[in-house]
Amino acid sequence: MEHFDYPEYAIREALLNAIVHRDYDYSGSIIINIFDDRIEFVSIGGLVKGITLADILHGVSQSRNMVLANIFYRLKLVESYGTGIQRIMQSYSGNSSPSFLTEASSFVTILPNQNYSVQTISDMGAEDKVLRLLREKKEINRKDVEELLNCSGFPARKVLKSLLNQNKIEVIGNARATRYILKK
Repeated sequence: MEHFDYPEYAIREALLNAIVHRDYDYSGSIIINIFDDRIEFVSIGGLVKGITLADILHGVSQSRNMVLANIFYRLKLVESYGTGIQRIMQSYSGNSSPSFLTEASSFVTILPNQNYSVQTISDMGAEDKVLRLLREKKEINRKDVEELLNCSGFPARKVLKSLLNQNKIEVIGNARATRYILKK
């Protein structure tokens, strides 16, 4: 049975959520990363204080931008409050399902490509690849990890942070000059 790479509802809802729920106190843009195996919608601002990812997955909704949410509701772009994430999940069938990552200043909705046949690498596989690259190059930066893993900055930082927490690598430099080396 053939179907679209992404459920139409999931793309629409992920984009609307990124617009309606972002923190407009930040001047950054919403980021949409498109890969062969997934689309990532990165919204600035993280979750509203007091709300957890588990809350959102259970349908809890607290709008940061009530005026904007009401406008989208009146335009019939948003059907009701607190149902978007659950409907994104329901729009997927089969083996693939969306995932959500949250940090203090970002919220990421990851929609897997339903027709992508290669399985995604596990975090452990990703870490092994980064360690192998470090043995070859002696030092790397985050962009090197993004290219190696074919991912955006968020997953690359997650892998690097995990390796740092395990004391397998260390940081040298800072800001744009940040590099990673194997721990001695």
